[in-house]
Amino acid sequence: MKQSITELLSHLHQAVNNGDLQAISNCYSDDAKIVATPLGQQQHDSITTLQAFQKKYMPSHLVTTGDEIVIEAGDIALVISKLYLVPKATPLATPCEGKRALYVMQRQPHGEWRCIIDNFFGTDLLDFA
Repeated sequence: MKQSITELLSHLHQAVNNGDLQAISNCYSDDAKIVATPLGQQQHDSITTLQAFQKKYMPSHLVTTGDEIVIEAGDIALVISKLYLVPKATPLATPCEGKRALYVMQRQPHGEWRCIIDNFFGTDLLDFA
């Protein structure tokens, strides 16, 4: 099945919001790196890392996919994405806070994309360097 990067990101964010651990795991490659803190600490266990991240940085919010730019080079793609946070208490409300995230995606042998680097902090990570 060929899945677009936009579809993968949407699926990932829905899985995080729903706490669907299997769906989260399916969005990442086995050796994915997740930027878990603004100090650049990377983790390998995507499920545990995303749960901890959500608990620490967005405990009362849902994430929605916003605009994105995808730059593909062969089987690798850089994705610059704008994400929006919506309060869990009012999920139909207008998104209240925007974040920029960076992802590196890799096309797998059967054509599907998987995330190999997930940096929710996006370019803001430079502020901590």
